Amino acid sequence: MEFVCRRCNHITKQKPYRVTTEDGGVVLLNMLVCASCARLAKSLGLPTVKMESAKRAAKTKGVQAMTDSKRQPVQPPPSIR
Repeated sequence: MEFVCRRCNHITKQKPYRVTTEDGGVVLLNMLVCASCARLAKSLGLPTVKMESAKRAAKTKGVQAMTDSKRQPVQPPPSIR
């Protein structure tokens, strides 16, 4: 998968990284960058996350869905008097 880095505008085949920053719950920065720009962002203290392919994410979610599918006991709602 090719993508264009949103910081340096290079076309790369490597997996993209997401760099984000928030202030008071407001997203200030949310961009996909290449590995070298992600290293720079990390050195600046910004949170970076390596993006997964859609296939891998679906496979991981399938495993989580199977492990999270334990039945929980149903509690009756509290009666209102």
